[in-house]
Amino acid sequence: MIVKILKENLLLLFLTVFLLTLSSVTWSNTIYITQSGANLDLDITQDGQNNEIEGLSGSGSAIVYGTNSTATFTQTGNNNQIRVWSDSSSGKSTTNTQTGNNNISLSDNHGQDNTMTTNVTGNSNYTFNEIGNGGDTDNTITTIVNGDSNNIIAEVQNGDSNVLDVQVQSQDSNIVRLYVNGDNNNSKVWQGKHEDGNIDNNETGNNDAYWYITGSNNTTASYQTDDNNNGGQTTWNDIDGSSNTIEITQRGASDHYSWLDVNGDGNNIEVKQRGNSNKQTSTITVDDGHTVDVFQRYGDHTATINLSNAGGGYNLDLDQTDSSNRSYSLTGTCANSNGCGVTVTQN
Repeated sequence: MIVKILKENLLLLFLTVFLLTLSSVTWSNTIYITQSGANLDLDITQDGQNNEIEGLSGSGSAIVYGTNSTATFTQTGNNNQIRVWSDSSSGKSTTNTQTGNNNISLSDNHGQDNTMTTNVTGNSNYTFNEIGNGGDTDNTITTIVNGDSNNIIAEVQNGDSNVLDVQVQSQDSNIVRLYVNGDNNNSKVWQGKHEDGNIDNNETGNNDAYWYITGSNNTTASYQTDDNNNGGQTTWNDIDGSSNTIEITQRGASDHYSWLDVNGDGNNIEVKQRGNSNKQTSTITVDDGHTVDVFQRYGDHTATINLSNAGGGYNLDLDQTDSSNRSYSLTGTCANSNGCGVTVTQN
């Protein structure tokens, strides 16, 4: 009887250890893809941990060729990577969707009339998207990141008449870097509530946006909101070109900082900063023939503006409102025979 009980207990112990060992196994999936041909559809879903779809300096191919092709990659889990390169054919649609932590999504898409969409929900994600190859036109990048902390998003546009829309939702301490090289591009970054108004956003600040733009007739807009009034907002803008439109909006009770360095002719710059009690700081350096509008409301206002001119004229409108602590520094050289316009309002 005692021997029988011991055997049963040993069997039970063996089964328990086996099941525990089985449950601790990490399933690691790797997929290498090369799709070639027109009008093809590719749909891959990975549900688990440590999944990879390789390519772009990883191992394996993950290459999509062909006109009017569709590629959809979906990963649910942790430590996933998506790396995709597509050729210069036109009419392609690529969608990367990741739900989980520590995900990396890299996409490089060349050609014309292509669409690239990245949707990431989770923590500590790195997303890099490049679309266009110099002369490529009419491409669209849409990136939506919804998660917590330490997200770095780099977007690159090479070519003309491309559209870029980056949305960072419900998180803080994000760094967005955008590189635009070309003409007639339209780029927007939302660190806060999106313009459609139907995104529930709990943005808490401490977000940075870095713009590096080379070209003419581009439209760029950076929107940073801090609805929970916890953190700061910072934008850096390095613009080299003419007839560009640059719009910066920062809202919330935290500190706001905006730096712009603009080289070229006939650019339009608008900076709006609004806060309840903290610092609103704007530093702008431009050279020839620009229109500059700066609006600061509530909080402590500081504006440092350096306007140089080689004959094209400039117009400046600085408005500091609803603050008892406000200051500005203006340096300007007007070499235009028709004069330059400067308006400063403080109340």
